[in-house]
Amino acid sequence: MPTPAGAAADVAGLYTDALISGDAKALERLLAPNFIFIAPNGHIEDGSHFLESIRSRHFVVSDMTLKNMRETRTGDVRLITGNGTFMASSDNPLPGGLMRLTMVTDRSSGSEKILLVQVTPVIPTRDCRDGNCRIR
Repeated sequence: MPTPAGAAADVAGLYTDALISGDAKALERLLAPNFIFIAPNGHIEDGSHFLESIRSRHFVVSDMTLKNMRETRTGDVRLITGNGTFMASSDNPLPGGLMRLTMVTDRSSGSEKILLVQVTPVIPTRDCRDGNCRIR
């Protein structure tokens, strides 16, 4: 996965690797108990439904590459954003291609946990090369 070095790449890389491999156990360790996933089609799942869709193979990520990762932090909460490609299959039809990833993490429990992941389809424009893509 082509991401820059640093903490944003670490947690996003672990999440991406677990998604692509369908590793629900690794995702369980990464996700906060109150995790929310917002898919590219707008479908929202809480953590337990998200993990069940991974286990049952109703949601399968075949490709996810991230770049232009940026982060900001306030206290224990971190917002990570970047763009890249996302290809997946699901019971609910999903768009694929160029996406914006937004991830919110919290480390107040001692280890960093992912609170939210939102994947949003974007339009490939010249500005998109530096991460500033227009929403589709």
